Amino acid sequence: MGFHSIRFYQFRNLENALWTCSGKEIFLVGENGQGKTNVVEGVYCLSYGTSFRAKKEENLIRTGEKECLVEGVFSKEGDTLIQVRFLLEEGQKRIRVDGKEIRDRSELVGKIPSILFVPEDTQFIVGPPERQRHFFNQTSVLTDPLFLSLWNRYGKLLKQRNFALKQGQQEVLPAFDQEYARLGIEITLARKRIVETFGEVFSTIFGEVSQLPIPVSIEYLPSWKYEEPKEVLRVLQESRERDLRLGTSTSGPHRDRFRFYFGEGEFSTTASNGQIRLASLVLKTAQALFYTEKTGCRPILLLDDVLLEMDHPRRKRFFSCLPLYDQAFFTFLPDEPYQTYLKPTTRVYTVEKGVLKADG
Repeated sequence: MGFHSIRFYQFRNLENALWTCSGKEIFLVGENGQGKTNVVEGVYCLSYGTSFRAKKEENLIRTGEKECLVEGVFSKEGDTLIQVRFLLEEGQKRIRVDGKEIRDRSELVGKIPSILFVPEDTQFIVGPPERQRHFFNQTSVLTDPLFLSLWNRYGKLLKQRNFALKQGQQEVLPAFDQEYARLGIEITLARKRIVETFGEVFSTIFGEVSQLPIPVSIEYLPSWKYEEPKEVLRVLQESRERDLRLGTSTSGPHRDRFRFYFGEGEFSTTASNGQIRLASLVLKTAQALFYTEKTGCRPILLLDDVLLEMDHPRRKRFFSCLPLYDQAFFTFLPDEPYQTYLKPTTRVYTVEKGVLKADG
């Protein structure tokens, strides 16, 4: 299982070519700025229909060109082949799966599920609340693609409610609040279930990799303390005056918080930078394990420059704790000891000036 081939056309700095990548582990080796991350980004686009780093999708198109394409052939369990096509042209994005155009990204999510590991993942542990909400939303979408539709409906209703609050339209708020409460409670319950599972997995793996006796845990702090619609409606009514004064909804899942504890204190104030980086790796590993447990399927792992500052013993322990996967893509600098992690199923590619060349 995994990608048989990926074709790049005018995507970032990558050579226009059909790349055969049938190894279970794909090691991309090269200096910074040569295109390793661009390859990982291309795989991510095939999984989610969007980039994980481009603020504007037109930046994916090679400088001076007007369109770009990434197209992959993926094998699922049972030797079922899936062809995914990601095209940007004339300011429009078009995604096709087996020749059928996808109108909503929720139709793509789950076809080729990928778990991305990047250095910025530390923000999920010590960053602002919106980054932590994003992580748990992403995890929910992986295990239940319908969650994306739920979150989008909530977001649309939140915008409408906030507009009414800014305009002082008190008469329409009761009509909004019924659905606002219902959708928000669904999101709150989904997050509560995920955090309960994550707390155990996160703590176990962190202990195995770090070899530290200090316990770690996750606490979910929902904006609404209630799960009954009538109680939430009461909260909304009590905060009506404040919401109107501020012109925004001051309660709801978009205000939820999550805390990551290292011992008795939070990671942000107690743990070292190295321990925070390790915790972010463990968090994504737990995400992959959670996905497999809930769906019975194995994800694609995308690990981009996340092992650089980890010492060799912890690297080895981290590799031993990786979840089952259909395929894994790793990026390495040439002077890293990547040969230590080679398996019979590993294929190594040197990346230089956007050209991928198989070693050996």
